[in-house]
Amino acid sequence: MTVVKEIELFFQEGSSDKVYNATIVDEGGVYTVKVAWGRRGSTLNTGAKAVKVTLAIAEKKFASCVREKTNKGYQEITRAVKPAKVAPPVGEGSGTKAPRARARVGHAAQLLEPIEDAELEKFLADESVIAQQKIDGMRVLTHVGDELVVTNRDGQKTTKVDMSRLAGLEYLPPGTIVDGELLDDGYWLFDMLQWGEDDIRDRGYLERWELLENEAEPALSGDIRVVPIARGKKAKRALHDKLRAVGAEGIVFKNKDAPYTAGRGVTQRKHKFIKSCDVIVLENAGNAYLMAVYDGKQLFEVGKVFAGTTNASRKALDTALGRGEKPICEVRYLYASDGHQLYQPVFVRTRDDKPAKQCLRAQLLTTCREVIV
Repeated sequence: MTVVKEIELFFQEGSSDKVYNATIVDEGGVYTVKVAWGRRGSTLNTGAKAVKVTLAIAEKKFASCVREKTNKGYQEITRAVKPAKVAPPVGEGSGTKAPRARARVGHAAQLLEPIEDAELEKFLADESVIAQQKIDGMRVLTHVGDELVVTNRDGQKTTKVDMSRLAGLEYLPPGTIVDGELLDDGYWLFDMLQWGEDDIRDRGYLERWELLENEAEPALSGDIRVVPIARGKKAKRALHDKLRAVGAEGIVFKNKDAPYTAGRGVTQRKHKFIKSCDVIVLENAGNAYLMAVYDGKQLFEVGKVFAGTTNASRKALDTALGRGEKPICEVRYLYASDGHQLYQPVFVRTRDDKPAKQCLRAQLLTTCREVIV
């Protein structure tokens, strides 16, 4: 193999210290774009963005990879530009050099940390935590003032929201900051960072929610509502069983005495109701593997999967595809969209024990995304 083109990129900021390398190699008149990525100084993950294609296609994919990374703040390693020995603080590193970087104007959101299946019973029994339905819309924090200011989970102002949908917040005291998910049926609030001019982030979650429910909710109008909670073992078990029965996405657990803390942590957890199915891998589509199932006699594409693959599994898949085979794989997924595209698919394993004709569209399960009240 002959190297036609290569580049080394890096990203450093806060706790992130990563590299990304891309290479075009000549494999006897056909070309493959190989990539490697991971934490600087560690063993890198490897994969391919295009396999045995023409040089023109390989160069286009190579340029696309580089553009995608530099737009996120990655920089090319050159004689003049090299990674620092230690990543600089947030706001001083590579991320600030991204062409599309936006300034933080609000609070960064508190995020949910996942729990494993084996931990579920512990959280259902723990009297120190309350439970809520996990909903998946557009996460936005809204700042109430002379005009409404909407920020995303990173504290950056966003213009992707139809502001008329938030008009029902206008009667809240100026200075109030609420946190929630924007769904098709409305804006569902589950937390409050500030009530008027009173910063309440240091108060426990249950106290913040009760303030949201008892003081803020009466002033809300339109399609703006508060996500209910379940307290106590019996109520949490009932909520869990109800969410399972209707095919909801999952359940959330929040420590009732914990303050609002930006980023991920152990005081707010989530458990997703994961599903699984078997799919046919059609090709390495550059950044992931294209999946399909049979709908009658026709193949129906259901999205792409990359998460869960390893260096070894990607090599095995690429080898099989290179021989003209279409491997059968098991994938886990959160839900299938109304159009049967898999959401958050994760590769589990290849299957030699199942024929392609048994990978049917009928196995895919959609999810109820309505809030259960």
